Amino acid sequence: MENRAIFSGKLLAFLLVAPQLAISLIFFYWPAAQAVWQSFLVQDAFGLSTQFVWFENYADLLRTPEYYQAIGVTFVFSALVVVFSLAIGSYSP
Repeated sequence: MENRAIFSGKLLAFLLVAPQLAISLIFFYWPAAQAVWQSFLVQDAFGLSTQFVWFENYADLLRTPEYYQAIGVTFVFSALVVVFSLAIGSYSP
């Protein structure tokens, strides 16, 4: 025998999901959108003047060799974490 709860309206479902949606919007999507927007800007040290520079920040980033070095270090670190995690996880004494 299977017991199911059947709700007549969709309002309760929305009210139960609304807090999680609000938290996701406030703490994840809004800061992510702000970060993308600010990546197109250049500000002075005190944040008093802002200039919209389109993709110049990305072009400068892609011209620096340290960026590619950091990507390489990240890939090596990620691979080592996966290998050692799987090795430790599959070890059974």
